[in-house]
Amino acid sequence: MKLFKLIAATSVLVMAGAIVLQAQSLEKRHQIELRLGMWNQTTGVRTEISPGSVSTTVGNNGFTGTVSYGHWLQENLAFTIGVGSMVANVESTVGVSGVTSENAVVARILIGAKYYFLKSSYSSSTKPFVKAGVGPFIGGQTKSEVGVVVSTESRSEMAFGGQLGAGIDFLLSRHFLLSAAVDYNLMTDFDEPIGGSSNYSGPEFGVGFSYLFGSGKS
Repeated sequence: MKLFKLIAATSVLVMAGAIVLQAQSLEKRHQIELRLGMWNQTTGVRTEISPGSVSTTVGNNGFTGTVSYGHWLQENLAFTIGVGSMVANVESTVGVSGVTSENAVVARILIGAKYYFLKSSYSSSTKPFVKAGVGPFIGGQTKSEVGVVVSTESRSEMAFGGQLGAGIDFLLSRHFLLSAAVDYNLMTDFDEPIGGSSNYSGPEFGVGFSYLFGSGKS
């Protein structure tokens, strides 16, 4: 959480400086983005002690990371595809029979588009946008037991979902771009719970840093 607050505070300062920079054309250019954010924040760390065992659970803290690719088809429209994930649950139990640990992760692969709705932003370094994406949400859970016998069980679930959002791009230079966005993830239920939950729909806030490349509009 402290790391994310530091990133957010630094981003605000950089955004303020970006407003005065001269705009660069984005049409026909490409983008690689790393985004960090908070998704559907819920529980924290919980430790339970009972006769013969100690159980520690780290619930979903909402921290998420996403890597995405984008291509501007026009100055006001970009195609996007991104892969993101969140640690849903980590649980360990130490007892007389051995050690049991469970790990769960929820990932998503979204294909979508980003649209700059203000025509005045085409010639500005500050570019408000709306975006949408659809694709699979994949949950994975692994359980390991170490005792007299060592065993590992893994299972996965898949659901369909999407994301709607709005935000602002801040063009820092010809090759670098900073972005802030608020999104809402919406998905169908997993058939079986992953990390203690069948559904991870909810809001998300993220800050992204991008490298831009390509010759652009000819």
